[in-house]
Amino acid sequence: MKKKELKSSNKWQFSFVPIMKYSLFFCLITLLIFMLGGAALAADRMEKNAAASLDSSHAQISQRIKGTINLLESMASLPEFYDPEVPEIDKVKKLDQMSPYLGYMMICYVDSDIIVYSDGSEPASLASRDYMQQLFSTGQNQVTDSFAAGADGVTLNYTVAVPLRDQQERITGCLFCAIYFDEMEQILNNTANVNGAGITLIGTRGQIMSSTRSLSYGDLIMDELQSAVLIGTTANKLQEQLLAKERGSFWSFQKNDLCYTVYCHVDATGWDILASAGFRSEFARLLPGLLLLSGLTLLLSILAMLMIRRYLESQMKVVDQLVHSVEELEKKIYHDERPDNIDFNEIIRMTSSGLSDGLTGVVTRSVFLNQAPAFLKNVNPKRINVMCFVDMDNLKNINDTYGHAGGDTALKSIGYVLREYEKKYDGCVGRYGGDEFVLFLSGFDDEADLCSVLDELILRLHIEITLDGRRVPIRCSIGVALYKPGMSLEQLIHDADEALYFVKQNGKGYYKIYQN
Repeated sequence: MKKKELKSSNKWQFSFVPIMKYSLFFCLITLLIFMLGGAALAADRMEKNAAASLDSSHAQISQRIKGTINLLESMASLPEFYDPEVPEIDKVKKLDQMSPYLGYMMICYVDSDIIVYSDGSEPASLASRDYMQQLFSTGQNQVTDSFAAGADGVTLNYTVAVPLRDQQERITGCLFCAIYFDEMEQILNNTANVNGAGITLIGTRGQIMSSTRSLSYGDLIMDELQSAVLIGTTANKLQEQLLAKERGSFWSFQKNDLCYTVYCHVDATGWDILASAGFRSEFARLLPGLLLLSGLTLLLSILAMLMIRRYLESQMKVVDQLVHSVEELEKKIYHDERPDNIDFNEIIRMTSSGLSDGLTGVVTRSVFLNQAPAFLKNVNPKRINVMCFVDMDNLKNINDTYGHAGGDTALKSIGYVLREYEKKYDGCVGRYGGDEFVLFLSGFDDEADLCSVLDELILRLHIEITLDGRRVPIRCSIGVALYKPGMSLEQLIHDADEALYFVKQNGKGYYKIYQN
């Protein structure tokens, strides 16, 4: 009986738990690597799919517009359109027969009085159409945005018109055709279905004409971008690039999704195309493959653990027999005790915080008033140090004309310039009031050096921004006070404010240094 109990109590024990923990950790790390790799691959596919969608839709739309212009210019060379002996109805019969075969809503003839003729309908005046006035005044081809036309007054189409010129280069009329709105929309839908990127066609006024992204017809694309979080750019810069007809791209957060957008101008028109790919949809396409790969990795890990466990268990039988033999020998001579081990862990955390004006990015008034005394205390008294009181001259006019969103854009532009000078001249800038800023600058060699910087600063603050498609000027006035050792912050700001008041009363738009 004693021999049996001794054998059971001395059996060698082996724990497989550590191996399982390390294997589980390996699986989690592998899954994380797969997910990160999938995210990088999704980002790469976003760029490629957006570019492919843009190129495809741009090529098809441009080809349709250019083909239409070439067709109308070829017809415009026919002598029958310049022969006064040929009745207008005979001039348009051929056009009416051609339009359905060429995929146009209509092809029409317009005479020098801007009267349009078509077979089966009474002549009508198009003198009220802006694009007709533009064509007859400039003699240039016209491609319009989508607009409602037809008997029902709601059918949307696009119009392409070319002038008729006689041998003396006089405009005797024009030919125009209407392209179905649905045709352009079908091009966008087909391209989006193939490449998986949403496409938006933008008109000459920045309005949405057609979109596969559920954007409302007629809304301004800049309003949509204003609500997005743009990365590495601003809505104003994008608007400038679109107006310059430049191709470009940007990243943004829209509707809780990371988006990549590429855009370009449509040849021979005033239109732009934007193609956007979303991270969630691209990652969702990759997710089944990633999960399958992760599942296979997990399955292989489990099989490997089972094989390792079986091998270790077989080996432990041999070890157990050896240990049992040794212990049988040891117990005749020794008594053994095995102590336990104890582990301890410690965690340290650190936090930090700050305070700044959410609109302009400069510090708030209270923070500035707390920081400024330290700047005054540490400045070099042998150098010239100044306090600048900056005030925007035309904020009220911008708010009244373009709304507070326009005023916010102007204030952001001023804050950007002032932060640049704050860093460049070792100073501090804060928003003192609605359109007032205080800027402390230090380290000037002499008054000539100071005036040179102030001349430069006043020019930098006289800038233009784009609001609602218009260039809007921003003007600022600056009052400057020289800091003298022992001078209080309140007195310094007061003197700068006095100098600013002088500028405001005497023309605005420049700077003045306070004189006792």
